[in-house]
Amino acid sequence: MTHLRVGVIVPLPEEFGYVSSVLDLLTDFREQGRVYHTFRVPGTDTRGLLTVLHDMGQTNAAIAAQDLIRVFRVPLVTVIGTGAALSPEVALGDVVVASEIDAYLYRAKAVEDAEHPGRTTLNLAGTSWKPSAPLLDHVRNFPLRRASRDIVTSWSGDALADCPLTPELRPAHGPALHVTPVATGEVVVGSAEFKEVIRSRNRTLAAVEMEAGGAALSAYHSDTADVLVIRGISDHAARDKTETDGARDVDGRPNAWRRYGVTNATRLLVSLLAAPDFPWRTVDPAGVPGTAVPPRRLRRGSSRVGGGAGAAGGRTAAAALGGAATAAAIEYLAHRHRDAEEAVAAVNPSRSDAETPPGRSGPDEGHDAPDPAAEHP
Repeated sequence: MTHLRVGVIVPLPEEFGYVSSVLDLLTDFREQGRVYHTFRVPGTDTRGLLTVLHDMGQTNAAIAAQDLIRVFRVPLVTVIGTGAALSPEVALGDVVVASEIDAYLYRAKAVEDAEHPGRTTLNLAGTSWKPSAPLLDHVRNFPLRRASRDIVTSWSGDALADCPLTPELRPAHGPALHVTPVATGEVVVGSAEFKEVIRSRNRTLAAVEMEAGGAALSAYHSDTADVLVIRGISDHAARDKTETDGARDVDGRPNAWRRYGVTNATRLLVSLLAAPDFPWRTVDPAGVPGTAVPPRRLRRGSSRVGGGAGAAGGRTAAAALGGAATAAAIEYLAHRHRDAEEAVAAVNPSRSDAETPPGRSGPDEGHDAPDPAAEHP
């Protein structure tokens, strides 16, 4: 049997190239127009699915997260990719994990600028979400605990040793981990002035990106999944963004800072997920959300995905994001005619369906023994 514990959302194909160089990809399959890549977290038996949005934005991320949660029932959705620094304390190549996801454009109002007649300004309102307390506690304490602090030190040192930047751009120190609020919105930020507008709403915001709000909203309405947003910093969200994006590595390849940042973020994600006490969130037999219950097992079969609460949650998420197209797309996902479990089982038909003995617990609970020959294409 196959246990899926994490669903990874990657916004762009370029970022997929950097993420896939770290994760142990097994195979891929297509389900109702979306391609999924199965993977194993290196050094563990933890399995997951990865999907690429091929475009940026909250709506795309919301639909992808809804699919991972409602169809595949993953207990954790992770959004990973590049981010831009809002705080001067965050350097290029650093990694930011969101302690709070701040949708700063929610209910924003465009008004005439009283000090500059004829100009328009934005009055921000916003809303926010947080990861669960156990997940946030795990990430915050990861650099401090005896069992994991050396892992973080090694992660930073190895990242610097593998840094692809040319000598004049190469940072003096390895990347730092920041667990801090992150801004999310539908705007590519390349203006120091607009950075200040965003931070005027919340001075603790340290980075900005474009997908986390959609994934967080879907997880919030699911009541069964958590969300982890992890971003590698590739620019300063300022006027020099284009120049920074154009930096080349030692081999002359473009996008060196993006490659460095996303690779650092993915390696850190692997370390977090590989921790023996990672607080996986699932649902207990009574249907009540919990934090230490075996993950749902995907089996061969032909069970159907009905409308019910899943569809209602999808409609709620779509309505909050706005737009009939989003609502229709999520409704479509919730009423599929073919169970996605068949597609997952089809990539590995030789595995047996032995039941997990009752009463087991722990991070490797219910996982099959690795079989690279059977799983790698």
